Amino acid sequence: MKRFLNVRLPVILAIAVTAGIFTVCLFVYFDVSFIWFTAVIPATAVIFIICAVFDKLSLKLLFILFAVIFLTAGAANCYFRLNGYKSSRIPDGVYTVNATVCEKGENGYGEYVILKNASTDGGRLNGKIIAYLSYKYGDFCDVGYKVSFTAEISKNELFKSGKINYYVQENIKYSCNVYGGMKSEYGFSLFGNIRKAIRNTLYDNLDKDTAAIAFAMLTGNTQGIDGDTITSIRYGGVAHVFAVSGLHIGIVFGIFYFISKKLKFNKYVCAILCLFPILFYAGVCGFTLSSLRAAVMCAVSVCAKLACKKYDGLNSLSIAVIIILIITPTSLFSVGFQLSVCAAGGIIALSKNFAKPFKNKKLPKKLVNAVSVSLSAQVATFPVLLVNFGYVSGAGLLLNVLILPLLSVIFIILFLCTFISTVLSFAAPIILPIAALPLQAVISFLLDAGFENALISGFGTAAFAPIYFLGMTALTDKINVRPLYRICAAVCAASVLCIIELLAF
Repeated sequence: MKRFLNVRLPVILAIAVTAGIFTVCLFVYFDVSFIWFTAVIPATAVIFIICAVFDKLSLKLLFILFAVIFLTAGAANCYFRLNGYKSSRIPDGVYTVNATVCEKGENGYGEYVILKNASTDGGRLNGKIIAYLSYKYGDFCDVGYKVSFTAEISKNELFKSGKINYYVQENIKYSCNVYGGMKSEYGFSLFGNIRKAIRNTLYDNLDKDTAAIAFAMLTGNTQGIDGDTITSIRYGGVAHVFAVSGLHIGIVFGIFYFISKKLKFNKYVCAILCLFPILFYAGVCGFTLSSLRAAVMCAVSVCAKLACKKYDGLNSLSIAVIIILIITPTSLFSVGFQLSVCAAGGIIALSKNFAKPFKNKKLPKKLVNAVSVSLSAQVATFPVLLVNFGYVSGAGLLLNVLILPLLSVIFIILFLCTFISTVLSFAAPIILPIAALPLQAVISFLLDAGFENALISGFGTAAFAPIYFLGMTALTDKINVRPLYRICAAVCAASVLCIIELLAF
């Protein structure tokens, strides 16, 4: 007889870390002392000792112990990070800043730079600065450059509109505007120089709009894309192609895996040949949360193969979540992180059951897999999109089935052609315009199709998400129950959601 649920320790630990971070954020928001949270430690210790004495040390108790340890560690880590962000060495005012550029980009108002290793008037600042540049800000600067300027610096808020400020996730504690007088000195940055080379290659050989979209597709940086363009793409439900994640990392991983197999390397050389490029590529993309999540899952897959162990998708995803949240606990509140994790989790948990009804229908296997994967990802990300954007694309399922394979091919072509064009600059004017033609055709279609008329909205209440995810568990193959129970659970969840939405109106 199958177990009702196969307990996975990494999944439990990931949930524990997440719960600790979420709880502490509520504590900080409502100004509740952290001492109340630490009360869970002695209480758990007493319960654990009593259970260990009378019931012996069981595997369940060890799971509980590890869960409490990770819960507390996640909470403490998040608490100290948030308090460190709130504290400021300097009050708002005018200062002379010396720093190193770690990121440069464009937004709707012009250029900006993000600065690290910043100091003012001889004192080191614990945090990054985002500096908005005017058209005449002074000496030219780029990633890796050391800069010096005078500007009025203001501290960023921890919470904004009742949510964790976006800047908190990147530890950007200060903001300023540079209107002139910036002095710069060249500095080397490996990943920064590669991003600069890619950006220059694209912008020098393509029109600005196409270059911005291609750069976003290759690096995940969407700052240069026109606001109306990215909105139209989001209306079509395919904006995730610009978040370097499983699709992009998987393609790069697959390319090098194919090469290593053809060259017949042993499994250790093959592992290095597969892992190094995806980690390096994640670095070129700035180690975005989605790229890091995908890279960690690929690394777990390779390690499982080296150890001759069965790869488990949920364990792999949970390990990625734990690593990311330990490094940056406030990533939990990042929309990109939530979408990346939910999409991967949905594919792992739902795609098999979604594909089952079509197995004996004589349909092409690739088509069935494409539909089930697309549907799984969209079902899992549905509440995240609604809560954060207020809508989801009604055309997303069809477009992801039809256009996503095409975009995958376009990405491979663009990736290889950009690499060749960057290395052999004389070939760029010939190769890139041709390689970008399919991308331009797809973008033109998305802009002109009018998918804003196919949006689904009206689920504004925050209580929607947890009930939705609870009901979604009835559809997963990770829980072993009879079909009748699945149907009953799904109907109950749907009924509760309808009641919640009716009450909201």
